[in-house]
Amino acid sequence: MHRIQVVLIFCWLGCLSVFAEIIPVPESEQAARALAIVDAWQNPRPAMPPKKLHVVYFTPADRDPAAGYEQRLTAIMNDIQSFYRDGMMRNGFGPRTFPLVKDAQGNLVIHLVKGREPAQDYRKPDGDKVVDECRPVLQAAGISFDDETILIFCNLADWDEKAHVFSHHSPYYGMWNQTGGLCFVVDAVIQNIDDLTKNEPQLNDDEYGNMTLGKFNTIFIGGIAHELGHALALPHCGERWDEKALGTSLMGVGNHTYREERRGQGKGTFLTMGSAMRLAGRPLFCGADKGFKTEPVLQECDLLLTTNLTRPDLKNRRAALRVEGVVRGTPPVYGVIAYFNSRGDDGYFSPSATSVPDASGHFAIEVSDLEPCEHGELRVQFCHANGAASERQLTFRVDDAGRVDLSEWQMRRDLAPVAEAVAANEKATADKALQSLEASDATEFTKTVGRNLVATLDQTRKPSPAEVEDSVTHLSLGDARPESAKVGWLQPMANRVPLDPGVRSPILESGRIYATGLFAHAPSSYVFDLGGKWKEFAGQAGLHTLQQPYGSVVFVIKADDKEVFRSNEIRQRTHANFQVNVQGVRKLELIVEPTADGNHNDWGLWLDPIISR
Repeated sequence: MHRIQVVLIFCWLGCLSVFAEIIPVPESEQAARALAIVDAWQNPRPAMPPKKLHVVYFTPADRDPAAGYEQRLTAIMNDIQSFYRDGMMRNGFGPRTFPLVKDAQGNLVIHLVKGREPAQDYRKPDGDKVVDECRPVLQAAGISFDDETILIFCNLADWDEKAHVFSHHSPYYGMWNQTGGLCFVVDAVIQNIDDLTKNEPQLNDDEYGNMTLGKFNTIFIGGIAHELGHALALPHCGERWDEKALGTSLMGVGNHTYREERRGQGKGTFLTMGSAMRLAGRPLFCGADKGFKTEPVLQECDLLLTTNLTRPDLKNRRAALRVEGVVRGTPPVYGVIAYFNSRGDDGYFSPSATSVPDASGHFAIEVSDLEPCEHGELRVQFCHANGAASERQLTFRVDDAGRVDLSEWQMRRDLAPVAEAVAANEKATADKALQSLEASDATEFTKTVGRNLVATLDQTRKPSPAEVEDSVTHLSLGDARPESAKVGWLQPMANRVPLDPGVRSPILESGRIYATGLFAHAPSSYVFDLGGKWKEFAGQAGLHTLQQPYGSVVFVIKADDKEVFRSNEIRQRTHANFQVNVQGVRKLELIVEPTADGNHNDWGLWLDPIISR
């Protein structure tokens, strides 16, 4: 489990004809080029690294720390430190890893925190509660949750030594911001680096089932390395087809294979070049923190997707894609990472590929063997020399025969000037951009989306469904006036979404782009007066594309206060399809409910919600 911050800035796509001659930089040459850019920005470095990883041990009020925790965790963290060092070395960045805080005798410094409540009162969603209880101890030690990277071991596991049954109720996830990171993992007396090689005894875990003690330690020590990766600013990524010989990506499902080669049971886990590239500029790995609080800015960012590959080794492979562009930023951009998500699974199996911009900011990345997908997501991350990152998002499609379709990316490219003007609330600029779109060879659907976006800047009063003339037989509720509207975050909106630091485009999208709809962050309610004049209500409902990995909601429809539709719990890319009879109905209410995990990231959307008669 994890939480990660994602920042999307809508991308302007300009004239890119000059990119045709860019040759991708071989991966073997990228580290040296990237480090030259980082070093030029960061040097001279301080004699001692200004940032280190801080380790906390949290134990509830009714428990002492698990036996031998100091020695066990020291050995575990030394091993994970070596894993990262080896991964950075293999990728060409040298023996770089995160520094640990140790005392004069070389022992790991662990901040012990005694909780205020008994173990039974702490559950998996209680990360914020644990942080609140750890904060005074760390503040007393001069450690800030905002500007440091912190790993919290939670003594919230239950181990029945006689029955060999294990379970835990600990928070277990990682997250980061520009200046620091935080992750939660569990500790238990049977979590021991020396037991990685043991095929006996057998035990049962309440989540993963029966396994050996060695496999248990692979999963849970690997879990520490994985969640720490999130705290170090690493998103999920899988392994490319040409990386599979190395094993499993740590930031994919590599927590399940960590050090399994020591038992002779597999290839183990490795750090991808994409992960190593991101770490190279982070203060814990580069040994300097110059400007680490400076917000990154991209002065120029033009991107182009194409299927015209230049790499000879990829020429005859299926499902091949090239992303090329020019980027200039402050602080300077030292690396570009592309994540190709075909599954909509938060990136666990998404292959990544990298490049380094040349002196003029040009770069190209080429990959092949992408999985078939209807709505593939390509996230392009630009690594700044102060450890920050900027992102752009593009889309692609791969059919079952391995053919890449870029039509949706083309639609987003065509809509970009309109969306950018609408996002800035610039009506005159939006009108001008729409005129250009109308005169272009863009699809009619693209033009319809553009018209609807620009119309959101018009303050003309919309009619309620009850007021619409009888000659109108179909009406989207995105084009109608509700009697009341309330949402759980930001403000109600129709035919677009509001903006926040994570969502910077107003386009209404849930896996794909929709022409009409309602923004309905849970908990939310829209009430419409139908006047008894409509017959049927149909459409879809889902989560905003960027929130699909994190949110979970339930969609409910009421007709004259009677519930007539309730969806299953909607997560990821699943959608609720609805078709209800509203014959004679006067009041129609659309409700989005949060689920048991709260309403964080619950960007519900009613999509093309059409009433008809």
